[in-house]
Amino acid sequence: MKFSDLDNHHMQRALALARKAKGTTFPNPAVGAVVVDAGGKVVGEGATSVCGGPHAEKLAIKKAGAAARGATMFVTLEPCVHFGRTPSCVDEIIEAGVKKVITAVKDPNPLVNGKGLRKLKAHGIDVQTGLLARSAVLVNEDYCWSIVNKRPWVSIKLAMTLDGRIADCDDKSKWITSEASRREVQEIRRYHSAIAVGRHTLLSDDPKLTARCGRKTYYPARIVFSSTGNIPADKYFLTHADEARTIVVIGNSKKCVIERIDNVEYWYLGKKDVAESINTFLEMAYAEGLTSVLIEGGQKLASNFLEHDFVNKAYLFYGNKIFGNGKNGLMFSKGLPIENSVYLDRVEHRSFGDDFFVSGYVNRI
Repeated sequence: MKFSDLDNHHMQRALALARKAKGTTFPNPAVGAVVVDAGGKVVGEGATSVCGGPHAEKLAIKKAGAAARGATMFVTLEPCVHFGRTPSCVDEIIEAGVKKVITAVKDPNPLVNGKGLRKLKAHGIDVQTGLLARSAVLVNEDYCWSIVNKRPWVSIKLAMTLDGRIADCDDKSKWITSEASRREVQEIRRYHSAIAVGRHTLLSDDPKLTARCGRKTYYPARIVFSSTGNIPADKYFLTHADEARTIVVIGNSKKCVIERIDNVEYWYLGKKDVAESINTFLEMAYAEGLTSVLIEGGQKLASNFLEHDFVNKAYLFYGNKIFGNGKNGLMFSKGLPIENSVYLDRVEHRSFGDDFFVSGYVNRI
């Protein structure tokens, strides 16, 4: 299907709205919508609100008011047709008298997955789909994968020297990469519903595990993996537990249960095997509404997820330094032969000052 340059322009605006909303809508996808009247004027636009708030389509229609009748709506994801925490967006569109709906992609959620588009068509609305589809999928790749596979999308982020070290011989790691790289990390954090570290990283760095993007701070769920569950009370993770969802994951336990004490959740996985523990964690996380998890370190946690094939995407930052010794960024329990090594698909290379950045989708030869 051929779309005009003006169609592309309006969908680009809808995508920009969706990207801006990312980080505030979990577990819902981030969606943008633009309403254009018959004369080509933008009369309304909106983006997904926090979970339980109005969706992008409803906000755009509300802003358009009476001008929505006979208009065209550009929306980055198929409008929902079911009544969840909010009314059906499809019904809102029909009631508003919108004449045409152009969507980027279908919603893979089984509750939607084409049903919204079919209902719009059944009510005489002209429906077209596929405009800037790849860009729209990238905005919500975590949601799309998670809703189909019933587990969170998993990314790892590592900041390493050119020789692959995450700390020097004295276990010092601040700062391997530049300030520009660290700003980009904040944006990557914003795109995830949870950020996870190991206990050693918590003790050595005392991280906030927030996404500080310009003047705005986002608060993904904070996760610490600890074999004992013993977290020092003076760490930011606990002293600011009321600031964001706070989770301690305990793998080596006899029970599989979630306990909530004050503002902290303790997830006991009840497994000794590493792969089984991670699998149980991901099942729990999805059931608890976490659609994506960013593994930030340390070495053991990132290595375990990557070695056992639980990682979807990798973000690797290389500071312009060589230590010659120190702590390796990754260390598998068993080295992989060339014919079965991990590699990255759809690799992206960028530079941040003197730093190098590589990202891609994790695969096995």
